[in-house]
Amino acid sequence: MAEAPGGSGTPSWALTNPGNRAARAELTAALLNAAAPEIGGNGALLDCGCGSGWLLEALAGAGVEPGRLHGVDSDPGRVEAARRRVPAAKVTRADAASLPFPDGAFAAAFFVVSLSSMGPATAVRQALSEGRRVLAPGGALVIYEPRLANPFNRATRRLRRADLRATGLRPAESRTLTLFPPLGRRLGPLTDRLHPALSRLPPLRSHRLVVCCPTGGRSSLAA
Repeated sequence: MAEAPGGSGTPSWALTNPGNRAARAELTAALLNAAAPEIGGNGALLDCGCGSGWLLEALAGAGVEPGRLHGVDSDPGRVEAARRRVPAAKVTRADAASLPFPDGAFAAAFFVVSLSSMGPATAVRQALSEGRRVLAPGGALVIYEPRLANPFNRATRRLRRADLRATGLRPAESRTLTLFPPLGRRLGPLTDRLHPALSRLPPLRSHRLVVCCPTGGRSSLAA
């Protein structure tokens, strides 16, 4: 699965770039905040398309007991990397469209720039259905995906509201996030000063963070 901003799987996202580091820090904080009720509980948490395990590591760093953490990825190299990164987490090689877990197993499930790389709508909707299936009552599905088409990578697709509706999901919270990466990467030594201000401008945000709670309510965030 694809890495999120700052991921080491793609050179353009290398964390040596201060813009990528700023985007990763912003995203991490937003994900932790979006799933705060579930993170603060005792239920298991699942990263669907966990890549090298950066989000699992962030959750552990935020105080989540590593034994509560689960990850799946279809790439064996990334599975091994995630296991090394958070040894106590349970990381499995699996397809997000066919999760090897029982119904209602998780308090929260994350899809972080993984759905956009799955190809056709049928595959995306199957993965969303699986994510919903493994949620416990009151659980949250936390999704972070591009909101704009990427002209430089035609292998990816935007997550559409129709994909959510087709799987019976309705956003309880939705917000745009992440300064347009080609701009953020060019800030260089001015990153600390300019990135916070620029990332607050909605037209310059490239992604969307959505929280769906199929069996529970949340107050909406501003888009």
